[in-house]
Parts: sequence; C-alpha cells; structure tokens
Amino acid sequence: MASRLRTRVLTLFGANTLTFIVVGLSFLAYSRILSPSQFGLYATALSIETILTLVLDGGLKATIIKMEQPFTKSEEATIALVMFTGALLLILLLLAVQKSLLAWRPEITPDFRFIGLFVGLCLFFYPLIMLPTSRMERELEYGHIAWIESIGMMLERGAPALLLLWTRLGLYSFVWALLLSYVFKATILAGFHRMDLFSASLLTLRRSIHLFREGAWIQFGTVSAVVRDNLHVLLLGPLFGKEWIGYYAWALQVCFISSQVFVQISARVSLPLLAQASDFRQRWKICLYQIRFLTMLTVPILCGIWLILPSVDAHFFHGKWQPALALIPLLFVRMIPGLATTPMGPLLMVERKAFVFARANFIWTVAELIVAIALLRLLGPVGLAWSYCIVVWIGLGIILHSLGHGTMVLVRDVAAELFARPSVIFAALGLLAVAGAIRFAQLPMHASSVAYSVSLLLVICSYLLEPDLRQFLTHEKS
Repeated sequence: MASRLRTRVLTLFGANTLTFIVVGLSFLAYSRILSPSQFGLYATALSIETILTLVLDGGLKATIIKMEQPFTKSEEATIALVMFTGALLLILLLLAVQKSLLAWRPEITPDFRFIGLFVGLCLFFYPLIMLPTSRMERELEYGHIAWIESIGMMLERGAPALLLLWTRLGLYSFVWALLLSYVFKATILAGFHRMDLFSASLLTLRRSIHLFREGAWIQFGTVSAVVRDNLHVLLLGPLFGKEWIGYYAWALQVCFISSQVFVQISARVSLPLLAQASDFRQRWKICLYQIRFLTMLTVPILCGIWLILPSVDAHFFHGKWQPALALIPLLFVRMIPGLATTPMGPLLMVERKAFVFARANFIWTVAELIVAIALLRLLGPVGLAWSYCIVVWIGLGIILHSLGHGTMVLVRDVAAELFARPSVIFAALGLLAVAGAIRFAQLPMHASSVAYSVSLLLVICSYLLEPDLRQFLTHEKS
C-alpha cells in the first residue's frame, strides 16, 4: 500500500511539475502583455469565483472525502441536483448585483461583464467536476487525477497566453480558455465516473442532511481562509484601486508558482491520508512528515527566486512590476509558516471536527482584518504585506492550540521541521551571503546570467544536503 501510494504521489508530482512549467511560462507572458490594472481585474474575477464556488461547495467535498461510510450513487445524485440549483441561484444573484452596480456606476460595465461571465462558467461546471473528483480522491486515485487536472490547468492557465499573443480577445482569452478546460475535465471525469441523476430522491436528501451540516462548518472555515487570502481584492481595491490589486496579485502569483508543485500535492493528499489514520499520534507523524518535505523542497526555491526577480523584472518586463518587488520578501516570509498550516488545516478538520476548524480560521481571519486595516492606514498599500507576514504566525499558533494536544510540544515539533533542516539553513545563509555581497562588494547581480546561475546553484546545493530527500527518492525507509 505504501509503495503504491508513493508511486501515485510521484505521478502527481510529475504532473504538477509539467503544469508548473506551463503556468510559469504563461505567467511571464501575462506579466509582459497585461497592465497592472488588467492583471488586477483578472485577479478580482478569480477571487470572486473562488469565494462563490466555495459557497456552492458548502464543505461537501471535504465531507465526502473524509466520511467513513460508503458514498452512495443516490447521495451523489441528490447532492448534484442541490448543487446545480445552488449554482443557478448564485448566477441569478450575480446578475442582480450586476444590474444594481451598473445602474450606479455604468463606467465599470466592461469589467463586470468579464467578471460575470468568468464566474458564471465556474459555477455551472463545478458540480460536474467536484463530485467525480471527490469519489476518486476517496479511493486515492491520484494517478488519474494527476493527468486530468494537469491538462485542465495547462488549458486554463496556458491557453490564455497563446490567445493573448495571437488574437484580439484581450481579457476574454481567460474566459475561452476556462471554458475549454472545464469542458475537457467534465468530459473525461464523466468517462471515469458517470453520475446517475435519476437516482436522486427526497428520502436520500433527508438522509444526507448530516453531510450538509458537517460541510457547513467546514465551509465556514474554508471561506474564512479564502477571505483572508483575498484581502488584496477586498481591501486594496476600494482603498487604492485596481492597479494595487494587480501588484499584489502578481506578487502572490509568484508565491504560487514558487511552491505550487509541492503545496498542491500536500493539500490534495492530506485529508484522505489523515482521515484514514487511526489516532492523533499517527496523524501528527503524517503531518510532520509533510511539513518536513514542504519546507526542504520549497524554501530553497523561494530563496532562489528572490535572487532572480529583480533581474527578471528589469529584463523581461522593463521594470513594470517594481512596486510588487517590495512585497515579495514579506510574502515569502509569510509562506514559511504557511507550509506548516497546509497539512495542519486538514489535521484539525479530522482530529477536532468541523466546528473547531471553522472557529480557528474565523479567529485568524478576524485578527488578519484588524491588523491589515491598521497597517494599511499606517503604512499605505504595503501595510497588507506586513500584516500577512506577521499575523500568519498568530494563525499557526491558533491552529496548534486548537488541536488540544499540548501546544508547546507541538510548537517545538513544528519549529524543528521548519527551521532545523539542512536545506533551509544552507539556503537562508546563502541568500544572506549573496545579498550582502551584492550590497557591499557591488557584485554584478543585475546581469541575468549571473543571477540565474547563483540561484540555480543555491537550490541544487540545498537539495543535495538533504538526506530525507535522498531517502524518499531511493525508496529507503525513513
């Protein structure tokens, strides 16, 4: 079983790596073609889509994956019809809001038309993709999930770059690419697992109420987390305009590209693995193992990308994203404890159930809102990055305390995984040494070839120092 799971995870890693390359190249194209305002509008559409699909999901995906009893076809069909009804209601609500906003501010008609079409497509296709994927995740079928979602993501994030270069669709390139991606995923998933909508019934709906109750708390916590991650849209937009949304969205996309190969795997496998573990001791061991690998794989890449970003902006984008570069160090520091919270969120969900998960995320989000508003008033747009950098440690503490198994012991365990890795120590010291040399010895790091070579050497040496990585790749027992 362990060997088969390792193979499936490696398949997922391979697919994510290919996706990472396509998304990264597409990101370079977006950054060169789009203005900060256009990037901000796209980011706004993504944020609204994420929040509304989470509302539509209602926590059901996580509940289905971790439920102990079998998930019947009748339950699946009933939930599908409920979700299609919810999607229709949310689309009608979006149209009503659009009508009111455009009557008040007609100049934003093109922006809202793009957002409405983008979000509407996501809501319509969500049940067709979520339910088959949830069933496959319950069975740990990551090999099939890997290639389906990898191709889907490449279509969604890669195709717009080609359409932007070769057509005059402009931002609607993202809409057409999204449609292509969703049609592909829905069609392929239906081939693996076709839903029988005629097996739905009112009796099954009454029996499935417990799924909706459990899912509601999970979703409350998840929505709290999504609100926290999208404060650049919710706060910066009204206060500082679309352009600053674009700068933050660009910087956050750099964070995503820097870590998504590894973080997405952890986020995908954590819940089913933790749900199948027998007790907290076993779950905590799984959680620490994931934190260890996330840290040693991601931190060197963050340090390497930190070194090359000024050169990339200067040579590829002619300094267009200079204001966003000031945000990168703070957002990268935020990602370090974020590597721990990635598997710990599902752990809290499984160990202490949905209500405690929701409460912890809500308290964290309230703290983030308070500090973010205060620092935005004090420091201007960069205040949100400072808030992200500071409050994430509070959030980590809230989750550890909520687990209820001796907070200080858990803190020591997590700190050891985050800071006591050979790869992390070498990458951090290497970054400081190179940064110091640039400043005091005036080394030519502005030359892209030098920057890229030093960055690549830093990442490779960090990985070579990590014994756990060698053990994993050689299938040795840790």
